[in-house]
Amino acid sequence: MVRKALRAVPFLWLTVSVPALAQYVATPQPGQTAAAPSATQAENLTITAKNGQTQEQQWADRYECHRWAKNQSGFDPTQPASDLTPTESASRRNQYRRAFTACLEGRGYSVLYAAPPIPAPPVPSRQPVPAKRYVPAEPEVRYRPLAVHIDGGYSVTTGMTNRYLDDGSNVGFGVTWFPTSALPIGLRVDGSYSSFRAKDALLDLSGSNFSSGRENIYGGDADLQLDLAHQSSRSKLYLLGGAGWYRVQTHLRQLSFEQGVVCGFYFCERGLVAVGSESRTTSPWRSSWNAGLGWEVALADGASFFVEARYLQIGPRASKMQFVPIRVGLRF
Repeated sequence: MVRKALRAVPFLWLTVSVPALAQYVATPQPGQTAAAPSATQAENLTITAKNGQTQEQQWADRYECHRWAKNQSGFDPTQPASDLTPTESASRRNQYRRAFTACLEGRGYSVLYAAPPIPAPPVPSRQPVPAKRYVPAEPEVRYRPLAVHIDGGYSVTTGMTNRYLDDGSNVGFGVTWFPTSALPIGLRVDGSYSSFRAKDALLDLSGSNFSSGRENIYGGDADLQLDLAHQSSRSKLYLLGGAGWYRVQTHLRQLSFEQGVVCGFYFCERGLVAVGSESRTTSPWRSSWNAGLGWEVALADGASFFVEARYLQIGPRASKMQFVPIRVGLRF
C-alpha cells in the first residue's frame, strides 16, 4: 500500500504541472487499455509505449526522464527562461529534447518530434493602383525651316475693280522658308489663280455689247512673313507683305441673232441664226504689291491649318485692279 502511494507522487505532481508541460506531456485518451500501445500527442511531440506499459508506469517514466533531462541540459520547459537570449534558449531546449528522448527510448518508448506547422505567409494587402489617364499631347506650331502649303478661297473686289467685276474664287500654293529659329521672319513665295465674272460695265466698255465675259488673273508674290508674339504654342498670328507680278486675261463673248437660212433634216428655210463672237486679250506682266494678316493653328505634328487675308493691287494707277483674297489652307 505504501509502495503504491509513493509511486503515485510523481503522477500527482505532473497532474498539477500539466498546463506548464502541455508541449511535452498530455494525458492519455480515456478508454485506452494498459496492454495496448498508447500514443500521446502534445503539439509536435508523440510518445508511444512499445512494451505495453500501464498509464501509471508511463507517467512515472516521463517524470523521471523529465527530471533527468532537466539536470543534463540545465533547461526546464515548465519555467520561463527570462535570463537567456533567444539563441541560448533554443540551444538548451534542443539539449533537453535530446536527453528527454534518449531517456524514454531507453525505457521502451518511441518518441517522435513532428516538424512544427509552417505558418502561411501573410498575404500582402493589395493597394488599388490608380489608373493612369492617357492625356494626348497637344499639337504645337513648331519651327520648321521649310514648309509648303496649298490654299483656296474667296476674292472680294474693291475700289474701281468692283465696278467692272463680281467677286470671284481663287486657288494657290506656296513655299515658306525660315532661315533660323532665333528670328520670327521668313520668306514666302506664293502662286495664285483668281477668276472673276464680268459686270455690265465691262461688257459695254468697248461699245460692242458683249453678252458675257470674265477675267482671270494669275501670277505670284515674294513676301516676308513676320510671326507675332503669342502665348499659346498651338497657334500664332503673323503679318505678311511683299511684291509680285501678275497677268490679266480678259475673255468676252458676244451672241447675236441674224437673218439666215436654217436647215432641218428634210428642208431648209429662212430664219434667225445665232451668231457668236469672242474677244480674248492677255495683258503683259504687271507689278503688284500686297499686305495682309494670317492665323495658323496646329493640327498634328508637321501639319497646320491657316486662314489669311491680304489686300492685293495690280497694275499701274490708271488701270489698277484691287481685290482682297481670303484664303484657307494647309501647311506641311
